[in-house]
Amino acid sequence: MIYLTAIVKSKPKHNDAVKSLLMNMAVHSKKETACLQYDLHQNSTEPNIFVFHEIWNDEKGLEAHNSQPYIQEFVKASETLLEDNVIIYKTQKIG
Repeated sequence: MIYLTAIVKSKPKHNDAVKSLLMNMAVHSKKETACLQYDLHQNSTEPNIFVFHEIWNDEKGLEAHNSQPYIQEFVKASETLLEDNVIIYKTQKIG
């Protein structure tokens, strides 16, 4: 299994647009065969920070996910909507 945490920081003026894109990604990603978990969170005190907690069955499934149209749409939009690059942590479950 592959465990990912992704941190997305939108420009404050684009918060609603980014949230909408991310929620769309979550809806579609959860339908993917290799997706075991795809949770989207929003920071309580800084609403322009979003965090994904994801679990994927395997690398092949994650690669297929990254090529989906809704992911590519977000990648393109992120060039103007985000404050920083998306930070992705690929981790191992240890406890």
